Amino acid sequence: MADETKKTCDCGHDHDHDCDCGCDMEEDVIMLEDEDGKEIPFYHIATLEHEGKEYAYLQQAEDTDEPMIEIFELEEVEDDGEGYFNLIPIDDDLYEILFKKLEEQIAMADDCDDPDCECHHHRDED
Repeated sequence: MADETKKTCDCGHDHDHDCDCGCDMEEDVIMLEDEDGKEIPFYHIATLEHEGKEYAYLQQAEDTDEPMIEIFELEEVEDDGEGYFNLIPIDDDLYEILFKKLEEQIAMADDCDDPDCECHHHRDED
């Protein structure tokens, strides 16, 4: 699983995000607050749909011994004409289902060598 959670950027290098390759990964950082009010930076890994709902996959950006992927249901909200998303925590059973879905997406991307397919990783390159 360590390889699956390794962060990559559009520069084509596999690395931690403290690189000097010229990529700008900082713009993908999302700050979340823990229960103690401490802000924790996360990278957006993916957004996938499951049973008509969208889920955001986030990985803690700080160096940790075991990088953990958090998964939240996305709820679109509009307030005074401005739209944003609420991140709703999910239960452990749904986490297992959604994490397996992410693993399947990663496996499909790793197995695919057809640039004309409709795989998620090819659509992102356009």
